[in-house]
Amino acid sequence: MPLGVVVTGATANDGCQTEAVLHALVVHPPAAESLVPCVDPRSFPRVQADGAYGNGPTQERARRAGFRLQAPRRGKAQPGVGTIRNAVERCHNFFAQFGRVFRRFDRSGRRYLGWLELAACIILLRSGFVS
Repeated sequence: MPLGVVVTGATANDGCQTEAVLHALVVHPPAAESLVPCVDPRSFPRVQADGAYGNGPTQERARRAGFRLQAPRRGKAQPGVGTIRNAVERCHNFFAQFGRVFRRFDRSGRRYLGWLELAACIILLRSGFVS
């Protein structure tokens, strides 16, 4: 499910936008009930991304934002990467159902972001999570 959207230029590096995307989440994870001096990174909420986010600096940006990023790394094939890639591609295909969003008729970034957020709301309603 698309939970956060950021609009950038066509040639912007995806990995550099990690913190902006994670801060744009509509549904934020709950805060910890008690302060722990040493936080285990495995307790962070997980987010899935495509291969552009699979490098070390991007993983560190996600860790600083309080998330555990699941993204396939470049190079050797790894088992289980197909499930991550499938989730990301399905999200892209959900947005492709909306012709105005897919073709980007709007020149204004704010207006395009509004259409993206509306499409994300419709996708969430159609998924059955909200009745």
